[in-house]
Amino acid sequence: MRRALALLALLRAANAVLVGDRVSYLAFGSNMHPAVLTRKRGVEPLRSMPAAAEGWRLGFSLRGGGREPSFASAEPDGRRTLYGVLFDLEPLDWARVCATEGVPFGYLAVPVRCRPLDADGRPDRREPVEMAWTLVASPGPARVADDADEPKPSERYLSYLREGARLSGLPAHWRDYLDGLSRDAAAPLAVDPVDAAWVADRLKAT
Repeated sequence: MRRALALLALLRAANAVLVGDRVSYLAFGSNMHPAVLTRKRGVEPLRSMPAAAEGWRLGFSLRGGGREPSFASAEPDGRRTLYGVLFDLEPLDWARVCATEGVPFGYLAVPVRCRPLDADGRPDRREPVEMAWTLVASPGPARVADDADEPKPSERYLSYLREGARLSGLPAHWRDYLDGLSRDAAAPLAVDPVDAAWVADRLKAT
């Protein structure tokens, strides 16, 4: 069953790459941070804007290892809304995201319905829905089945989400939510200073 799901996800990702000249991708984790998406993964988005996917939540259901206890995952939840950055990517850049994120073994690429945000930072129902791909933890031993058992992420990892949300213009209520998430006290504490310096230089150049 796991192999069949993984193959289906791979085919979906490949189909997204092969259709059209750009792929929409909703990032909600560390890929919101330009030092991760651009400096580390080598991906330069064609477009980016804050967006939300209703019926999804931010989870930490992919177990990590070593310095990182867990990684973010989009999880279906009809009562919640997941906020992130909607990127348009070149097809080869989307393939690079999938490869570096471990699709289909660590994550599955799944379609979600997104909306841009209104002036209050909520999904704007006056705007048409945009379909995008996002990442869900793959079934298997690394996936946490119950959200109550999700391991707390490191402060280092959370700092990429928090800073990425700020740099991307996500609304204050979502930034406050990220700020309130608990961290694993034994895990590393800070964003890589090289990444912080790279972002500072990039902002100066714009």
